[in-house]
Amino acid sequence: MNLSFTTKRLNVIEIDASSSMVEHHQLTIALPTILTPAVVANLPGYFQGIDSIAAAEKWLANMLNECRLLMLQSQQQEVVGLLFIYTEKHDAHIGYLLAEEYWGQGLAFELLQGFINLVGASSQWHKLIAGVDESNTPSIKLLKKLAFDERASKENGMLFFQLDLRKYPLEEGTI
Repeated sequence: MNLSFTTKRLNVIEIDASSSMVEHHQLTIALPTILTPAVVANLPGYFQGIDSIAAAEKWLANMLNECRLLMLQSQQQEVVGLLFIYTEKHDAHIGYLLAEEYWGQGLAFELLQGFINLVGASSQWHKLIAGVDESNTPSIKLLKKLAFDERASKENGMLFFQLDLRKYPLEEGTI
């Protein structure tokens, strides 16, 4: 199942081997401006130091081997962020990030709501699981607002939240 979709302000495009060279190039060029020190501060080491086209090409190739990767574009076709999906049996571990200049505009909510609506009724996944640094209050609030439940486990300063997709579709107005 292709995971591309559109929201009010975002075009979300799955990037994989069949994606156009234009999409790959657009993402590669944008990565050094998106993966800034502030954006990747609490992310694993392999997100750090992506400050050149060469580093971006290598990072992108590695990510495409490890996970499903969705590129977020504004209505003006500018790359504004990423959504990562790591699958494990019937669960999908997700991560997302936005370029710093797009923080606080409600785009992460719009992205995740659109993604949940897409996969909630039609995927083979039972749960979405998101890990977030305990200091990332905006993301914690966002996940709770989207009906993710906090899990009891905490690892290395990371909190984990999960959303049971088998409860979808939700009643109107829940999200």
